[in-house]
Amino acid sequence: MNKEITDIQCAIFDLDGTLIDSVPVYFELMETILKRIGLPPAPKCVVSEFMTGGGLKVIERHIPPELQHQKENIIKEFLTVGRDISQSALKDRVKVFDGVHQLFSRLSDLKIPIGIVTSTERAYIERKLRPLEKDDIKKYLDVVIAIEDAPRKKPAPDPLIVCGEQLGVSAEKCVYVGDSHVDIRAANAAGMIAIGVLSGLDDHETLLGENPHMILNGIDELIELF
Repeated sequence: MNKEITDIQCAIFDLDGTLIDSVPVYFELMETILKRIGLPPAPKCVVSEFMTGGGLKVIERHIPPELQHQKENIIKEFLTVGRDISQSALKDRVKVFDGVHQLFSRLSDLKIPIGIVTSTERAYIERKLRPLEKDDIKKYLDVVIAIEDAPRKKPAPDPLIVCGEQLGVSAEKCVYVGDSHVDIRAANAAGMIAIGVLSGLDDHETLLGENPHMILNGIDELIELF
């Protein structure tokens, strides 16, 4: 193992942009949904906030002032259209990043439990995990924490701490890997080793601003640390 993580007894991961290459698909989906319901295109920061747990409040703020009186109907339409077009897109287009299977197999051999902490709602977890199941990777997962499973969502440390507790490992013995500043901030707040990957939402400068323990180009580089 790398000197910095010799005592790691638990590996926890974000999902979108970290284990699965879903970020480009989500940006395209958001553009399609907003266009279909008559809203203006959303800047990257809006889509990023939505993906990292901002939820429908982000969409509500994106509704122009002259349409705010129709907010409830617009949100309902957003959800309906989103459900209609996202199932096939997520099923057919989202792939697991190279190296995930090898990494999880290695962690399993080392008897290091594996968890996922995601801002995805519990109702959609199985759909989001299909790429892992398709590639015979889901079997390695010990715990999956959804957005409802902790009192506060990332960047609060709560979901990471809940995951560590369910895996029976103290926070300082856990590593958390994610692609956004929200992930790094949550990991640091939880007292875990924070590792950023440049395969998703945020660039090197943004991740570096949250003081991660290290930044990797992608998940495939992580196996070299074990």
